[in-house]
Amino acid sequence: MAKVLLSILLFLSSHVFAYELTIVQGLSKENHTFVTRNTSGKDHKLFEGKRVTFTSNNVSVIAKALTVTKEFVQWELLNDYTDVPFKRGEILTMYDSRPFLWALNPEKVKRRLLRHAYLDIRRSLEAQFAFSRGLSESTSLASTVNTQRGGFMFEGSFRHELNATWSMAYGIRYDRDVLNLPQASYINQRFMGTIELRYYFDPMDDFYNGQVGLGLGMGFGQSRSETAGQATFGTAMLMPSTKLSISFPIDRFYELEFVSAFDSIRLEEQNANQVDQTTNMVTGRAGVIIRKHFK
Repeated sequence: MAKVLLSILLFLSSHVFAYELTIVQGLSKENHTFVTRNTSGKDHKLFEGKRVTFTSNNVSVIAKALTVTKEFVQWELLNDYTDVPFKRGEILTMYDSRPFLWALNPEKVKRRLLRHAYLDIRRSLEAQFAFSRGLSESTSLASTVNTQRGGFMFEGSFRHELNATWSMAYGIRYDRDVLNLPQASYINQRFMGTIELRYYFDPMDDFYNGQVGLGLGMGFGQSRSETAGQATFGTAMLMPSTKLSISFPIDRFYELEFVSAFDSIRLEEQNANQVDQTTNMVTGRAGVIIRKHFK
């Protein structure tokens, strides 16, 4: 049984991944045949009589290879009463014309291939603002009490794309929290350098081209806590920060991204008695990013 399933999977995968992009090089005067460049390799053999499905934005046709040379292939539509519905220079998706492939969506495959093959690597500047709220917290040399921590953060980042799905962002982040205790209130400020790895899914055509993204980041910097006129200083470490987001393009140069995230933060400071004190906390935040692409 396992061998049968493996054979089926190999058979399907060999055809599902047989998609290829091609460009219409020319059309006949009668508009019944068209020419594409012969880019066939070991996984996509073309020969005279080979039947292939061609798909554009709004139409699919089956054509037969009429003439095959090393550089070009002349295709003839199987339906004698239909003119070639493509234009010279149009990018088409070509794939095997087996019936089960009609159940797939070749246009989504085409957009994915175009996105990877013709990706214009972009670099961007970002400005992020978010409100945060403490979820859990513990401090060394102190008993556990109910605390309320809330504040905001601002981050400016430089982002560059690695490929169609992955990108990196390097930023400078400022946080300001107010911690309310039964006996006093503390103001904590953090100034950190950050780095974040992001993954973006394919755009959703039916939802304003929105892109869902995941992020994993870390940061390191300085911390300052103040209460009743006394201030303590130390280090702040962000590790990790996990993020879920959805971004929407405004135009060619601007994007708007809505963000929700969880941050694990460690503060190492000295209290008023010059005793080292460590605070570990988890905060949640929700905010928005405005992104400007350079090109």
